[in-house]
Amino acid sequence: MDDRASRRAALLASMALLAFSALTALAIVSWLHRGPAVWTWKGVLAAGCAVLAVTTSALVWRLPSRTHAVIGIAIMLASLARVGAPSEWTWVSFALVAVTFVLLMPLVHAAIVLRDDE
Repeated sequence: MDDRASRRAALLASMALLAFSALTALAIVSWLHRGPAVWTWKGVLAAGCAVLAVTTSALVWRLPSRTHAVIGIAIMLASLARVGAPSEWTWVSFALVAVTFVLLMPLVHAAIVLRDDE
């Protein structure tokens, strides 16, 4: 791929990570509003993934590489651990999984298009 396509893929991947982080932060805020018991392992995992997603977004944007895109994919997939077992899912769980997979698409594309670190 040419350099322009690589830069565009990195930009879209970075924006997807920022959107993921913003939506996760919004979910944490609404969760805090709903009840005081937000800081369970699920809340800590969500907050950690949001912070790591912002950091990885900066890396993908400033130093685009396949490794950084794969790290972003791993962070987003790790955040799905908070959803729980499929037998406990609600419509919110389905929405969370669907939005996460939609936001994963630019990262997967960037992982395919970008070169390895050298």
